[in-house]
Amino acid sequence: MKKYIFSILLNLIFQIGYSQIVIIDSTNKTPIPNVSVILGTKTFTSISDLEGIIHISKELLNNDNTLSFSHISYQPKSIKTNFIKTNDTIFLTPITRKLDDVVVSSNTTKDYLVLKGFYRSYLYNDNMVYGYSDGIVEYFINLNKKVSSSKSLTNRVISNRLFERNFETNIKNKGFIKIGYSVNPSLPKITTKSLSHIIHLTKNDNETKFINQIDGKSIRINYDLLNGKKTIINFLGMRIQFLKRNSSEEYNEGRLNPLFLKFISNNNSLKLSLKNENYLKNYFEEIIEEFFIINSYYISEKSYKKIKSSNDFRCPNSNNIEILTEYKNKFNFPLTPTFIENQIGNGLNIK
Repeated sequence: MKKYIFSILLNLIFQIGYSQIVIIDSTNKTPIPNVSVILGTKTFTSISDLEGIIHISKELLNNDNTLSFSHISYQPKSIKTNFIKTNDTIFLTPITRKLDDVVVSSNTTKDYLVLKGFYRSYLYNDNMVYGYSDGIVEYFINLNKKVSSSKSLTNRVISNRLFERNFETNIKNKGFIKIGYSVNPSLPKITTKSLSHIIHLTKNDNETKFINQIDGKSIRINYDLLNGKKTIINFLGMRIQFLKRNSSEEYNEGRLNPLFLKFISNNNSLKLSLKNENYLKNYFEEIIEEFFIINSYYISEKSYKKIKSSNDFRCPNSNNIEILTEYKNKFNFPLTPTFIENQIGNGLNIK
C-alpha cells in the first residue's frame, strides 16, 4: 500500500513539473515515434516514445524560445514555446517524395531483399554531438539464413559523410571514456525482430500479428526491444544500464510487404559507470538511427556474389559526397538537424 501511494505521489510531482506533448502524423492521425525535439538551436531536449509522447519541463516552455521537431520522414517544424499548451498535440506533415516504382519479376529468385536508401545516424551526450553520419546505403537481407546468423544482414555504403569529435583531452574533466562505438556512429541497424518480420512477410502472403496502426495509407509497426529483457549488465568492471531500445518501421500504401517498406528508425539510450574510476560517473548516451528506403527489390544468390558487401556496421568515410548530394536534391531528403549543423566545425569535424 505504501509503495502504491508513493508511486501516485511521484506521478503527481512529475505532472506538476512537466508538460506532456503528443506528436501526430497530420495525414493519418497516428502517433510518431523517435521524433527528435530540440530547444533553440543547440539543446537536445527529448525523443518521442512509441506512443509519440514527449515530456518537456514547464520551466523551459515558459521561456521565450523555440522547439524544433525533426524526423527523417516528416517536414521539420518549429514552434515558439509560448504557443505550446500543457498536454498539447503537435502535427507533423509527411515529406512527399517521388520514389522508384516497385517492380517484381516472376523470373527473379528471392534469395536476397535489397533495401536502398538514405540514412542519418548520430549519438550525443549532454547536448554534445560526438558522432554524426549521413549517406546512401544498400542493405542485403539473406532470406535463406536464420535471423540470428551474422550473415543474414550485410551492407554497402555508396556515398556518405562522417563527422567525429576528438575528445581525448577531455576524458578526465568531461567524464568520457573512449570505448567501442561511443565515438563512432553506426549505420542504422535492422533489429532482429524487424529482420524476422521482413523475412516472414517474404515467405507468407499475409501477416497481421504485428500490426498496431493501419489506415489504408501506411502501416506502422513499433518494437519495444527492452520489454521482458535484462536491462543491466555488469561486464569487466563496467555497469551498463539500457534505458531505452525502441524501433519503428512503416510501410507504404497499406501494403504489409517488404517491397513497400518506407522507413526504419531506432532510438537507444544507455547509462554506463565504472566501479574503479572516479572520472566516469553515470555516462549517458543517446543514439538516433534513421533509414528511409527509396528502392527495394529481390536478387539471386548469383547476383549477390558479384557485390562487394560488408557485415561491419561502423560508419565508414566514402570520401564521395557527390552521389549523396544528387540523391538529397532528387528525393528531397531533410537537411542536417540544426543542433548538429551548429556543432560541425566547432569540435565536430569531418573525418
